[in-house]
Amino acid sequence: MNETQTLAQFIADTEYETLPPQVVEAAKIAILDGVANMVAGSVQELSDIIGRYVRDSGGAPQSSVVGWGYQTNPPSAAFANGVFGHCLDYEIQGFPPTHGTSSCLPAALALAEHHHASGQQVITAYVLGWEIQGRLRAASAPATAPGYHPPGLVGPLGGAAAAAKALGLDADHTLMALGIAASRTGGLTANTGTMVKSTHPGNAARMGAEAAILANMGYTASDEVLESPVGYAAALFGGNFNWDIATGGLGASWRLTDPGYDIKRFPAQVYMQNVIEAALNLREENGLEPEAIEQVTIRRRGRGHSGPVPRSGLDGKFSVEYCAAALLDGQVGISTFTDQRRFAPDMEDMLGRIRVEPEGPESGATLATALLKNGSTVSAECAAFRGSAANPMSRDERLVKLHDCFSQAMSDADTQRAIEMLENLENVADVAELMGILGQVATQRS
Repeated sequence: MNETQTLAQFIADTEYETLPPQVVEAAKIAILDGVANMVAGSVQELSDIIGRYVRDSGGAPQSSVVGWGYQTNPPSAAFANGVFGHCLDYEIQGFPPTHGTSSCLPAALALAEHHHASGQQVITAYVLGWEIQGRLRAASAPATAPGYHPPGLVGPLGGAAAAAKALGLDADHTLMALGIAASRTGGLTANTGTMVKSTHPGNAARMGAEAAILANMGYTASDEVLESPVGYAAALFGGNFNWDIATGGLGASWRLTDPGYDIKRFPAQVYMQNVIEAALNLREENGLEPEAIEQVTIRRRGRGHSGPVPRSGLDGKFSVEYCAAALLDGQVGISTFTDQRRFAPDMEDMLGRIRVEPEGPESGATLATALLKNGSTVSAECAAFRGSAANPMSRDERLVKLHDCFSQAMSDADTQRAIEMLENLENVADVAELMGILGQVATQRS
């Protein structure tokens, strides 16, 4: 078998019963986090545009759009829910970075709802989507051009893997789904900090669902799309692709547990998590008040995507200076990255007092140092933020984040029902029951 066939056969052959218990548990934690992101994301400004766009485009009422009270066809629902799941930049992150949840989970849920699949099928679909996406990302990372946003390159294939499993496709049809999805790749890093960035995983989920549906109907594609001299690896990565990483040891280890993933405490880019935590440590450990600070210096590796004066609250998720301004409020949440907070006078003032030294400590930690108006200096650092694979959260800590996300759009009663179902997802007979709760009109929209 060639490499594409090897992956397709692996996807088709893997069943829930063959998954190690620790992989199932890691998947359930990730799925719950992903659903919480979709719920909170469904009421963001950019999601209002997407929700109306998808609704107005029409579609057979088969799959729920989270937080909107209507159904549409599975690819369109996967697109909307993928955008919602990514737009806060709050979802888990793997190694190397690629947004495997918002690319894969919405496709699996949309098709599972339409076909009344079980929670076990969704777990298996998610595990495989994450696995394929992660392997392709790791195999291509050294050759990925910085102008490409990785979820746009590997996400459609991860979405197709998840969707194919949700539909129960055999190896031949899964092979065609991968072939179709490979021609749906793209996404530019220039759009980081804008609304478009969240459409990269959203589009991956949509294209993954579409690829699986078309393959199931008999639509054909190349059966060597990954390794062909004019295929995926050659076109996008100049042939610089590590096939051992892509196809070696399938089923012997799983990327959800090795290398695992980071859970974000704060709704910002993963590279900003240490920055925020270091700034909060600086304030908390030294009892600092903003008015006592003359200047703050952040020492870390790299400058960050956005500059010292982010164009919007959304752009602030990628700005070291803005994330360090966590000093101002002593906390960072969803409202931190609104335009209202970004352009408030006290925030403008604090941004002017923060500078970044992009040659950080050899340890890779982020070091925050404040020069105070009385002439003294104080410092704090963060090397492995709480929630990272190296410093994991407890269930209670995760629940704080989850309840905050769900409360953005759902009642306490529905939040509790959803969490209970998701924490026991392997026992859910029909995912349509779960989606019925998630698909209700958001409380702040009703």
